[in-house]
Amino acid sequence: MRYSFGKTRRVTRSGDFTKIIRLGTCVADGTLVLFALPRAAGDEAMRIGITIPKKTGNAVVRNRWKRLIRESFRQQQANLPAGFEFIVRPKRGAKPDWIAIQQSIPRLAVKAAKRANQFNSQG
Repeated sequence: MRYSFGKTRRVTRSGDFTKIIRLGTCVADGTLVLFALPRAAGDEAMRIGITIPKKTGNAVVRNRWKRLIRESFRQQQANLPAGFEFIVRPKRGAKPDWIAIQQSIPRLAVKAAKRANQFNSQG
């Protein structure tokens, strides 16, 4: 099966990044930090944004992180919870490891979705 990763699947505006990070649920492991925010009711589309701080390394290292995270999301988007916006960044001191990223993304996305749904049902 072929999965695309078009512009409609990406968080691109600065205000959206800020909103998701401030209002969303944060989960992390040894490789990645993931923020998740539920989308409006009835909107089942999933969007992701990737942010790589300059402290992570030079441009080559930052671009490698982006490529690996983007490709992992593209391949696993059918296994991720629908109706959420995600922001992903590497954990400080982590190395860009394909296998670790492949394992982290679905685990963190499910964990963040559960936590966000619990928070919304309580609030």
